[in-house]
Amino acid sequence: MLCTATTTRLRYAIPKFSVFLTPTILRLFSHSPPQNAKIISAFDAIDDAVTLFNRLITLQPLPSVLEFNMILGSIVKMKHYPTAIPLWKQMGLRGITPSIVTLSILINCYCHLGEMGFAFSVLGMVFKRGIEPNSITLTILMKGLCINGEVRKAMDFHDRVVAQGFLLDEVSYGTLINGLCKIGQTRDAYQLLQKMEEQVVKPNIVIYNMIIDSLCKNGLVTEARDLYSEIVVEGIDPDIFTYTSLIYGFCSVDQWGEVTQLLGEMVDKNINPNVYTFNILIDALCKKGMLIEAQGMCNLMIERGLPPDNVTFNTLMSGYCLHNNVGEARKLFDTVVEWGVVPDVWSYNILIIGYCKSKRIDEAVSLFNEMHCRNLVPNIVTYSSLIDGLCKSGRISYAWEIFNTIIDAGPPPNVITYNILIDAFCKIQHIDKAIALFNLMFERGLTPNISSYNILVNGYCKSKRIDEAMNLFREMHCKNLVPDSVTYNSLIDGLCKSGRISYAWELFKVMHDGGPPVDVVTYNILLDAFHKIQLGS
Repeated sequence: MLCTATTTRLRYAIPKFSVFLTPTILRLFSHSPPQNAKIISAFDAIDDAVTLFNRLITLQPLPSVLEFNMILGSIVKMKHYPTAIPLWKQMGLRGITPSIVTLSILINCYCHLGEMGFAFSVLGMVFKRGIEPNSITLTILMKGLCINGEVRKAMDFHDRVVAQGFLLDEVSYGTLINGLCKIGQTRDAYQLLQKMEEQVVKPNIVIYNMIIDSLCKNGLVTEARDLYSEIVVEGIDPDIFTYTSLIYGFCSVDQWGEVTQLLGEMVDKNINPNVYTFNILIDALCKKGMLIEAQGMCNLMIERGLPPDNVTFNTLMSGYCLHNNVGEARKLFDTVVEWGVVPDVWSYNILIIGYCKSKRIDEAVSLFNEMHCRNLVPNIVTYSSLIDGLCKSGRISYAWEIFNTIIDAGPPPNVITYNILIDAFCKIQHIDKAIALFNLMFERGLTPNISSYNILVNGYCKSKRIDEAMNLFREMHCKNLVPDSVTYNSLIDGLCKSGRISYAWELFKVMHDGGPPVDVVTYNILLDAFHKIQLGS
């Protein structure tokens, strides 16, 4: 009677983890002190899972492998992959024969740890034990290759297992198609889809959505629309994800007629736009400067019972700031709390950028300080934006102070942060400080980009240090950085102003004969130089 009562209490104590209540586990805890009920009821922590495993491994007779699989599976779901591997080894030492589920869990651990060699060694163990891997095991390996950046190897592995007669399912193909889409190989994903359509395993709407979404993100909206039409003809019902992807695609290429038609089709099929769909529409309207329409779309969303989220408000604020209306953005920022939305780091970043762009630096600094009061941690975008605003308003000493704060304490400055300060120092003729910062980038493990070089080349030229500018120009070639029109124009201008017009003319010919495009700035520099020569003669 006591045992029955305890069992009943345990069942109600842990509804989330009733999967673990096998007879052995119930027996273990029903004969244990009452505090064990607490251990199980809190079994969403890794320590509790390991404790339960350690108790099971000491039982006589040993529980079945099924019960150990349940615990290992739970540990993996908590993403504690390194913890699961030694537990599996303990099972081996106790003579517990692993099942295909056990070995699949182990393969999954190695895949997520980036140890694909070990993952395939376990597959070898599967074959050695005479166990036939199922589609789940093979899919785990394909997914492991994909998440470790080896999508092509995943495709090769697919070809080999199919050639050997193994049957894969829609999850297997979905994994490969998702991997291909994520690396921008949408056409290859589409070809795999066509192969799949010829086989027993047919693609479902989730797989079609992956390809439609990828086509839209790559600007191939006509192909996406064609695929959508095909699945409708085949009797597969598009869902909210299908329509949202297509709406995003057509918004991106300004085909509003198609957007309107898709929204009409959604209404006809009783598919309601969700918050994500509305956010896409609001973002597209903001980018076109249609801020009244964007606000109207937000109001429509609210009328339909969909509360705006952070993305909605951030998108609208960004739209206002983009079109120089930081005042409206601030009003929106101050009202988001009424909707139960807490401004995040990006909300602050948008406003800080807006204030800096409008030369309202004190308000930007005030917002930056407010972030700390609200326990929001500014990211490198916050710091770079504020440093940029301070530099452009002539407050370089304050910008330098902020830079020195993050150089050691973090977040670490990125190339953009360095470029902002290098440019500021070049503009006030503090070229040596700019050079020191440029060199500091290398010391900190960063690689200066084309903008970094252009800023410093221009700084050298403005300071009449032409030879150093030319050395930097040659360094760009050594580092496989291709100088652009900005680089050439700075050098041509510097050479002309230092009286070395023949050298400037040689650079112009390089541009003209296959280099970066000659633009109006290039011609103006040279015309001005030749005009001054004529006046002098």
